[in-house]
Amino acid sequence: MNAGTDLLTGACWECAPADVGSAAAPETGWIPAPVPGTAVQALQLAGDPGALMRNYDGEDWWWRCEFKVQKAGRHTLTSGGVATYAELLVDEEAVIDTCNMFVGHRIVLNLGKGPHTLLVHCRSLQPILDRRHPRPRWESPDLEHQNLRWIRTSLLGRQVGGVPTPAPVGPWRPLTLRRSDAVDVRTTRLRADCAVDGSGTVEVTAELTGFSHAVPIEIRVGDITAPCQVTRQRGVVTLRARVHLPRVERWWPHTHGRQPLYDVTVEAGDLQLTVARVGFRTISVDRTDGAFTLLVNDIPIFARGVCWSPTDPISLQDGPLRQHLETLRDGAHNIVRIRGTGVYPSDDFLDLCDELGLLIWQDCMLAFFDAPDDAEFSTELRTEVEQVLRAFEGRPSLAVVCGSSNAEERAAYLGLPPDKWVAAVAAELIPHLVDEFAPGTPYVRSSPSESPLPSMVSSGPSHYYGVGAYLRPTTDARRAGVRFASECLCMACPAEVEDSIDGVVAQHRIGHHRAWKALIHRGAQSSWDMEDIRAWYTRHLFGLDPIEIRRTDGERAAAIGRATVATVFDDVLSEWRRPGSPCAGAIVFEGHDVGFGGGIGIVDGHGRPKAPWYVMRRLMQPVAVMITDEGVNGLGIHVANDGPQPWDGQLRIDLVRESEQITDSVTVPVHAPAPGTTVDLATTLGSFRDISYVHRFGPPSYDVVAVTLVAPDGSEVSQASFLAGERLRPIDAYLGLEATARQGAPEEWVLDVSTARFAQWVQVCVDGWQPEDSWFHLLPGVVRSVALRRRPDALPGPPRGDVTALNAAHAARIAVAM
Repeated sequence: MNAGTDLLTGACWECAPADVGSAAAPETGWIPAPVPGTAVQALQLAGDPGALMRNYDGEDWWWRCEFKVQKAGRHTLTSGGVATYAELLVDEEAVIDTCNMFVGHRIVLNLGKGPHTLLVHCRSLQPILDRRHPRPRWESPDLEHQNLRWIRTSLLGRQVGGVPTPAPVGPWRPLTLRRSDAVDVRTTRLRADCAVDGSGTVEVTAELTGFSHAVPIEIRVGDITAPCQVTRQRGVVTLRARVHLPRVERWWPHTHGRQPLYDVTVEAGDLQLTVARVGFRTISVDRTDGAFTLLVNDIPIFARGVCWSPTDPISLQDGPLRQHLETLRDGAHNIVRIRGTGVYPSDDFLDLCDELGLLIWQDCMLAFFDAPDDAEFSTELRTEVEQVLRAFEGRPSLAVVCGSSNAEERAAYLGLPPDKWVAAVAAELIPHLVDEFAPGTPYVRSSPSESPLPSMVSSGPSHYYGVGAYLRPTTDARRAGVRFASECLCMACPAEVEDSIDGVVAQHRIGHHRAWKALIHRGAQSSWDMEDIRAWYTRHLFGLDPIEIRRTDGERAAAIGRATVATVFDDVLSEWRRPGSPCAGAIVFEGHDVGFGGGIGIVDGHGRPKAPWYVMRRLMQPVAVMITDEGVNGLGIHVANDGPQPWDGQLRIDLVRESEQITDSVTVPVHAPAPGTTVDLATTLGSFRDISYVHRFGPPSYDVVAVTLVAPDGSEVSQASFLAGERLRPIDAYLGLEATARQGAPEEWVLDVSTARFAQWVQVCVDGWQPEDSWFHLLPGVVRSVALRRRPDALPGPPRGDVTALNAAHAARIAVAM
């Protein structure tokens, strides 16, 4: 917490490029620049058409602003981070020099009354990259320059493959300047622990400046206060306290419980300053027999979520951060993995994860390369990781710290022996820092690792691309025996239909235009991308040629592409979530697109969920039902229950014949203790029926099987469907799809969707409104009610749009009930 007026608030910043090695700020070329921000962001805002094509590491960049001091004296300048080799100058005198974009700085300055100038000089990385360095044990094909491994900067814009973005240069984190005599308190150490008896303890060390009153100082946590041990030196009051709470409520991931947080407040006379919020929980990993299962408060957690990188790689900011993270929470995610190719999260990000019940898997920013075993490098990395871990102190959301990303895997792929895979900093330095600053937090050397070969998925956390890049059938998700997929299901998926210029342009670009392809992830050494992978699964699952479809009907091609990804997610996640599966986690690569089109995110560049988000949301609810094909044994019905109490209700089984009507419906009681139960459909029905059409004695008796969990109050909790025979239903001119919007409370609308015949992959398309559900199967004669939430871009009035299905000849316009 920092009090006092920030003298840089409202400052008019400018930036300009300069020759490499410039000793003074340039005289010309200045343009307005946002701070925090980057050079490419400033050029984009200035309308420079070449902003995205520029080599920002190949030149120096300067930022400047003026500020005014009203009263001479000591002031504290704080820098959250500057990319990358940079110096900060006040009135042309260097006050901060940094070589690490991830490290923040804090310095006290004596400033006279009147105007002053603050300069930020970012030096070109090119001379640093050109220096001679010791050779790595192995070279990485993923780096644009092998010497990047020596530089503590983001690989965004400096990585081969992926989605191309410019390299970040500039003051990307906030700069603040405040009087040092303003009351200011900041924690230097913070730890929150809970005990088996239900009590909790918070240990705090804090520094209080600008406060000289001789009054008792206490630390309050919740309703409990404790006196501080106080020492004073050179105007700084150091506080140490241990607060014991006889009873605390534990923090849980939102899929498993509540997220109580406790304010930590310094109280001194009339002064009350909240310095932190803490949560109480325990975290551990069960590694028995190759497992990797997270346990929160000693309860096994099926971890489901996404990999995260900045939603805007241009500015390195996360835009409407709450909206992004609430979308993840609403999608039944409970973990976010911060990958080692991006940047560390902001305090706002951490605050929201604590509040929303999202666990964090935090990679260190060491990815794809052999980290140097060098004293100077290790010293710089120590400062970086220590600052990152201090930001997590007391926070309940931190679940895993990972030393590196794709490093051991790359070394193994190059054929090196195991003793060449592991970097010393990942094996020794970083786990030592975790023990010191985040004691008890599970640590992983690299993602993937902990298996005989990093390419293996049957032990430890793995990057599973069997279904995906390696073109395995979806049945491989079970055969491979995945224990924890810390990266998986990477597949390009077109964004949802949008009635806008962006939407129309994107539709024409699908699959071929360079602007479309720029959004599609590709490997560093591959001649194919993740859209080619999706095309393979379209042929494999549906027997269609996506290129031929695209030639005649781009809209149909996009719909088939979405349905392909939805089907893959449904198959794989049903296998992994079912009780009895050895898998304890699925972190999808990746969470969001960086532009509007067909990227690999499950949320598009406008923040709207895509088809796989809806599939994941249904399968990952705390109580969910799923169906798996068990071959000649028929169908397995699985009820997952995150607990802690058993779930009791009804299981309704509906059988549909020739897509026209539900010919049989059976309801049986179901008891599902955590983590769930499995019901054999064949024995439940009481007689032989070729439900899954595996025996093929004749035409299918039923072409759709739907199972629904019904709560004791009659509400439907979860539903899953199985399509016998062909997985793609032919287009039906007489589907009978209808949709009516009705208003409940003000600004609350519900959409009632029905169909006369079975509708495959129903899609709700309402511009400006976010449907609670979409991309679901709908049985004949059944009404599905979908809540609609107004988005900021919605037009006034009732929802407008349509509802369609993959097998519908025409979309149904939404009627409005009066």
